[in-house]
Amino acid sequence: MELNLQVTQTQKAFLDARADEILFGGAAGGGKSYAQLIDALLYALRCPGSKQLVLRRTYPDLERSLILEHLKFYPQGVYRYSGTAHRGAFANGSTIEFGYCDHERDVYRYQGAEYDTIRFDELTHFTESMYLYLHSRLRGANRWPKQIKSTANPGGVGHAWVKARFIDGAPPGRVRPGPAGSRLFLPSRVQDNPFLMEKDPGYLRRLENLPENERRALLLGEWDLFEGQYFHEFRRGVHTCRPFRVP
Repeated sequence: MELNLQVTQTQKAFLDARADEILFGGAAGGGKSYAQLIDALLYALRCPGSKQLVLRRTYPDLERSLILEHLKFYPQGVYRYSGTAHRGAFANGSTIEFGYCDHERDVYRYQGAEYDTIRFDELTHFTESMYLYLHSRLRGANRWPKQIKSTANPGGVGHAWVKARFIDGAPPGRVRPGPAGSRLFLPSRVQDNPFLMEKDPGYLRRLENLPENERRALLLGEWDLFEGQYFHEFRRGVHTCRPFRVP
């Protein structure tokens, strides 16, 4: 089966990433959700009988974004989506389940389930306890690779823990090994998405006209800011220095 899918260089890096936990994003307009859907499609076709879970914080968010979008380009000849079950099935036995975690207790919807890949769209909308609990659902007696792949913009209820887990401690693009598994942050900005820049050149201007904090988060993809921090003017390149011995 031939698929005619266009991806950017940053999206391709996300598709090719092999760390145990991956975060893709930063700024708005980098094509994060589209990359997540393409990656889910390719994984399902490449790994017959595999099971994937795609999550948003609420089901309405899920329905008006990922569900509607994936139906535009997933191949109908080998894929069928059930709106009642919120599940898509491929001819080779692979499945993609679309779910949500609006409240802390919603994680127990997935108790007893097992998935080869779990995908969080807008990870900063989730709490850390939701994210960690769902690690227990990542399992399967097969040879398919097991990963948690997420996308996010700065801000939201989960900003601080996502930043601590993925952004701090390692430069972007470098896999950080650890006893609980490897992690990788792949940054993306609207300028990395030539398809959007060509079709909607005014989007960049609209991001530039946002209030300062929103502009820094959604245009520049800066993680060193969030509502409530003491120094709103903080810039890592200006207000930090290399460690040195105090005389």
